[in-house]
Amino acid sequence: MTRSERLLAILQTLSGRRRAMTAAALAQRFAVSERSIYRDIAALNLQGARIEGSAGVGYVQREGFFLPPLAFDADEAAALLLGLRFVMRRGDATLVRGAESARAKLAAVLPAAFDDAAGADVPLLVAPPPERTGTLGALRRAISRQQVLRIRYSDRDGHGTERRVWPVALGWFEGAEILAAWCERRGAFRNFRLDRIRDIEPLDERPPRSRRSLLAAYRRLEPGLQF
Repeated sequence: MTRSERLLAILQTLSGRRRAMTAAALAQRFAVSERSIYRDIAALNLQGARIEGSAGVGYVQREGFFLPPLAFDADEAAALLLGLRFVMRRGDATLVRGAESARAKLAAVLPAAFDDAAGADVPLLVAPPPERTGTLGALRRAISRQQVLRIRYSDRDGHGTERRVWPVALGWFEGAEILAAWCERRGAFRNFRLDRIRDIEPLDERPPRSRRSLLAAYRRLEPGLQF
């Protein structure tokens, strides 16, 4: 393992850990001396990492540090470009701006893989979204804020109903985009097509269960869906 590879591996090891990891434990994991770990931690902090701690106590990585990619092979770059293209075609305005910004940052680090010329060499395209009533951004905000929604919804025959729902997640499928939500009227989870939602009214009311709890329950009912 080269030093660059070890630096990346140290960041990946510390990422998401709540408890500090000692230099001795890191040294044992990477088969180097503790002195090498001290130098590695110092080098990472100079590069912008937010690793806190000290010898004998241990180290933790604070939130807020984004690791710039060191290298991607052709398949990894293609996968990332496909994901960004999907968001730029199918996301709401805020997500589109985020995807464009993320691609610009990746291109600044690895232009050979992520600039416009490289993108033209990746023959993976994303179709435009199905008809949508401009609800995606409002639904994302309601999910984030854990708000109950009042919606007007039309079935496949055009019959409209009013529902109170607890929004859980958004899903993108080949022929439709859907809102997964608990429907108070039905007393069960339901999938609502975004192109059939005619009106959304966020209420100053939170569901009696957390979104995490609702999402876990929904996943148990729909194990094949990756939310």
